[in-house]
Amino acid sequence: MCAYLNFSQKGKRTAKPGKRLWCNFTLMESIEKKPVGQIVADDFTTYAVFESHQIDYYNNGKQILEEVAAEHAIDLPALISEIEKQKRSSPQKDEDFNSWPLDALCDHIIKNYHVPAEQQIKEIKPALEKASDSYGGRYPAIPEIKNLFDEAAGIIVVHQKKEELILFPFIRKMADAKKNHKEFVTPRATKSVESPVQMLTHEHHQQSDLFRKIAGLTRGYTSPGEMDSLHFLKEFELQLHQHLHLENNILFPKALKLEKELTA
Repeated sequence: MCAYLNFSQKGKRTAKPGKRLWCNFTLMESIEKKPVGQIVADDFTTYAVFESHQIDYYNNGKQILEEVAAEHAIDLPALISEIEKQKRSSPQKDEDFNSWPLDALCDHIIKNYHVPAEQQIKEIKPALEKASDSYGGRYPAIPEIKNLFDEAAGIIVVHQKKEELILFPFIRKMADAKKNHKEFVTPRATKSVESPVQMLTHEHHQQSDLFRKIAGLTRGYTSPGEMDSLHFLKEFELQLHQHLHLENNILFPKALKLEKELTA
């Protein structure tokens, strides 16, 4: 803890200026070497800072902060200041997903990301179809956006079923064995959690790459202005990023670690 205090004549505690500077330097020194995915895992609200700078914290979360800042030509102290300001202004409440049991996290992902994504896909696809028919001749990018979303949606729907039917039951079984001190028997259909994790991680990159292309074609979801579905696409991508973060940076690594612990 960086708390070097003295007492004024009125009895109020004040931080010594020199020590405060040392504290700030230590904070900067510790966070600049931290993976961006871990920063968001430690405080979910910080995702907003990385989104504002278009920093990939969800698929490339292992990259450390100072590398990300250099890659995006962002002043590192200023970026750290933004992160700390975000932490202070947005209490985490119950969003400390890094401390949740893995089975509870699986349930949360299905309820808050899988189910809404399937519903949003059903709404966005016909809207894009209509926009393509109405404005495709004037804006050739619109049919391309539609095709990219259709491809991403197809991957996402199948991907989520793989998680719900293969990976998540495996994780729940491991969580139950850990919680109740039971012997863990690897399911016959899946020899190791590592295999589905690798496959699903690859598909995560496919999904985000397709949406990156959509964002490029729409200039960050600002044009063509005739497309009423632009804000739905933008919100869909944000939810996707948060979804991928929870899996890539928290659920998957912890599942791999738990399997090693149970099979040691």
